[in-house]
Amino acid sequence: VPTYALQSRVEDTVMDDLTGLMGTEWECAACGEPHRLNVRETIVGSGALMQLPGVVARHSGSRHVAVLSDERTHVAAGRRVLSLLQGAGLQVDSFVLTNPDAEGHGPVCDDTTHAQLSAELPEAPCYIAVGSGVVSDLTKWAAFDRNAPYIAVATAASMNGYASDNVAPTLRGVKTLLHGRGPVAVVGDLDVLREAPHEMTAAGLGDVLAKSVSTVDWHLNRLLFGEFFCPFCAGLIDGIEPIYMGAPEDIGEHTVAGIEALFQALIYTGFAMSIAGTSAPASGGEHLVSHTLDMMALRDGVEHDLHGRQVGVGTILGAALYGEIAAVEEATFVPPEEKATDRAFWGRFTEVVEEKHAGKRERARMAAAKMASAPELWESIRTDLAATVHAPEVVKDCLRRAGAAHRLRDIGVTRERILDVLSHCHEIRERFTVIDLARAVGILPGKAEELVDRWLID
Repeated sequence: VPTYALQSRVEDTVMDDLTGLMGTEWECAACGEPHRLNVRETIVGSGALMQLPGVVARHSGSRHVAVLSDERTHVAAGRRVLSLLQGAGLQVDSFVLTNPDAEGHGPVCDDTTHAQLSAELPEAPCYIAVGSGVVSDLTKWAAFDRNAPYIAVATAASMNGYASDNVAPTLRGVKTLLHGRGPVAVVGDLDVLREAPHEMTAAGLGDVLAKSVSTVDWHLNRLLFGEFFCPFCAGLIDGIEPIYMGAPEDIGEHTVAGIEALFQALIYTGFAMSIAGTSAPASGGEHLVSHTLDMMALRDGVEHDLHGRQVGVGTILGAALYGEIAAVEEATFVPPEEKATDRAFWGRFTEVVEEKHAGKRERARMAAAKMASAPELWESIRTDLAATVHAPEVVKDCLRRAGAAHRLRDIGVTRERILDVLSHCHEIRERFTVIDLARAVGILPGKAEELVDRWLID
């Protein structure tokens, strides 16, 4: 496991006490850049909800709040949040997102829902999100639009966006990233988190395991294109990782220790994205697999699995690709032939995908030229970066022991469908990832079937 914080000799005060950095700006000893963390406080523990009135008093500047939940999270924690806040004498407006269709599917974070919410959500000086990914992102988006603080109350250890500045909506049918502002506080009551559906908790594990691949993808962009990379952000969860990876059964059994370690890792991953000002510390090629599966499902009018469960499967693939890359001692760097964006595949998303695909074609050309002209660069990528990614069998075993998705059938995806993903997922982002690197050295598409059969069938 790469320990970037140790490699860069980050000052002990930065490594040991992130709490002291919350709500502040500082100059990073690891990368030399100014950083800011908008989150001022995190409260994680059994009974943490009881502290919510005090959190509001410390960080909102008002005794008037609006609480946003959906029908499921209102039952899981929303009603109790309302009771606690009203009992403390606060003026509380409650807004419950309803299911948009007869099948009972939950709300989604997209441009349509945001527009509706903007028109209907009551104005308030402070907002509280009671939920997981969709509720958190919609509240973050609305609060940012209104320049108001908000507090995240988690109902599941299911994703890493609670403490992040980013919003991940679907715009014009394509999964996109918007920069917002993180919450002033995050509250994670372990009694609530332990009661969440196991599929959601398992999705959180898939999301946090992605860090092994995404951090290396992030570093890869620094080597190839001179982009910003922060060792401090890259190493934030290194100390937590052995806890949940060493005993993933605790996550499967929803023990206090397992859920707390997982949730803290998700929070710190969100911190990394916020501090870095980019999703790169936690989102690389493995996330493109999940985003493309989502878009294909929308294209075809079918269901897709939870984001983090798909990301876990994508992380196995990313780790397997880095293993193949590490074994290539001598490579020929030729930009893959990039045809026009495939309208037959992307359908109504073709134009918006082409906007990103055009940038990716240029990136692939630049990367191939740079690696061809600098043999020492390839050696560094192959041995110093690729070899530090968790082996695919380690990722797969961790997911399996936690009862999380680790095979195609776990996420309802056929072999043919994942092969289509591997052929097209690089087109939806300009960021260079392990998918693009594998294409640049000839591993993809030629070995796609072999890798899928080896790692994702059983």
